[in-house]
Amino acid sequence: MHQPPVKTISVLGCGWYGLPLGARLVQAGFQVNGSTTSEEKRPLLREHHISDYVLQFTPGLKAPQSLHSFFDADVLVLNIPPGRKKENLRSWYRLLIDNLMPHLLSSPVSLVVFISSTSVYADLNRVVQEEDAGQGNITNSGLAMLEAEQALMSRSEFGTCVLRFAGLYGNGRHPARYLAGRQGLDKPEAPVNLVHLEDCIRVTERVIRKQIMGEIYNVCCDGHPNRETYYTECARRMNLPLPAFTATAPDENWKQVSSRKLREELGYEFKYKSPYDGY
Repeated sequence: MHQPPVKTISVLGCGWYGLPLGARLVQAGFQVNGSTTSEEKRPLLREHHISDYVLQFTPGLKAPQSLHSFFDADVLVLNIPPGRKKENLRSWYRLLIDNLMPHLLSSPVSLVVFISSTSVYADLNRVVQEEDAGQGNITNSGLAMLEAEQALMSRSEFGTCVLRFAGLYGNGRHPARYLAGRQGLDKPEAPVNLVHLEDCIRVTERVIRKQIMGEIYNVCCDGHPNRETYYTECARRMNLPLPAFTATAPDENWKQVSSRKLREELGYEFKYKSPYDGY
């Protein structure tokens, strides 16, 4: 069925990824609503001509202003990761999605772009693709994401497209900074699974323009050097203390995330094909 063109997009969660996404969408001619968790961040959204809202999840939805206009959109980009440190993380995140649902169902939103994560995959010692989610032992955060994906995909009142982002870098953020100088790091031979912020934004915009519904895509660049080689070289390039890895243990597990479906079905070509690019 032919969908009318998208005019208004609401970005729920305007942080490291959501703010530059919103700014890019404004530049592309869309009307954009954006949410942040604090009053102090509202001027930043306004600077980018994003209609600003303060929304907090406790996991109930709290806002000092009416939410009707925020959800008065054609597309909702849902970018609220569950985190890792909350107690009862899965039930907290399930309740968050449940509390969001009435606002979605009473709105004109026809497409939800749900930003998920490759944490939905366990270390299966092989290349993993979209259908491998939930196999093996995955983290509570990964389980929370997977349950949210299923809850959204099961609704017939709106369409959902799930984007599973790999490890994120770009715009001043790089995982090598967190590992610099650390000792005794494990999994030296495991492949890295990373994606640049710019590719995250480009893929999201393409999904919105094409109004892709009912699909799940991994978003991970094509290069997968091993952890020791990659983080050592990145630390060297950034003049950071070098990390030190332990010898590979016989029981260390790994995964390599494939974005073949994204490339083949959407014809997407990564701007930053290697994780060595773009930082």
